Amino acid sequence: MGIYTNKKIEEYANEMPLELKRAIEALNDDFRLAIFFVLFKYGELSFSQIMTELEIPRKDSSILSHHLKILEKGALIENEYAKKEGIDSHSFYDLTEFGEDVLKGLMHTLAVPHLDNEPIEPLKELLYRVGLTQAEKAFKRGNK
Repeated sequence: MGIYTNKKIEEYANEMPLELKRAIEALNDDFRLAIFFVLFKYGELSFSQIMTELEIPRKDSSILSHHLKILEKGALIENEYAKKEGIDSHSFYDLTEFGEDVLKGLMHTLAVPHLDNEPIEPLKELLYRVGLTQAEKAFKRGNK
């Protein structure tokens, strides 16, 4: 809870579903946002692949584990244990359907109808950074 609270604040705050609270809390960290967008950009990755992509030293693997657990608790990512041919790793992470929906919903809010004719630079930059094809793929999945 925050520093200042009262019954009315708690009452209104508790109107938000617990699942959304957990998702918001999970995304309220640059490290976790980076993990989230790496998985959005590349799809399913092993623990080692995430470490490599984010340039996390082996000695800091427990930090990655901690943040992955928070994203899992927020139901934004899932962990699958599987033996895959030609790959030494057995632990793979990917966005959940809920995680994709949260991202799609957040992106959709940026495309406000009255602003359609005006470029939204942060969104354009984000889409190019993440990869426009991945963004289109995510939007198409949600619009079926």
